[in-house]
Amino acid sequence: MDKINEKKAFSERLKSSLENLNYSCGPTFLCKEFNLRYSGSPISTQTAHNWLNGNAIPSQEKLQILAVWLQVSSEWLRFGQQSSEFSGSQHIYLSSIDAKFQRLAPKQQQLIMDLIDSLL
Repeated sequence: MDKINEKKAFSERLKSSLENLNYSCGPTFLCKEFNLRYSGSPISTQTAHNWLNGNAIPSQEKLQILAVWLQVSSEWLRFGQQSSEFSGSQHIYLSSIDAKFQRLAPKQQQLIMDLIDSLL
């Protein structure tokens, strides 16, 4: 598959994943929600727009964040192939962790991220 088709296919899987969870497929929503979960440099609305419109594919690190949030495997999100190593029980567990993390105050979230960074 050529690069243009890969990007378009990725964007369709991304939109499908958002829709399956009843999320907006807009770039502003995607940008905001992604940045809540990502500890690196935040993405711009333009970057989210490019992902959603098949103009770009995120890095592997960002793909992993998207996959956990959207409850899909990063392999499927990137390539359309289902990975056997990301089971349904892992989806539930990761969703539970994410939901609990989102209920924390921003200062508490930052403490958790700092702790994780120090352990890595």
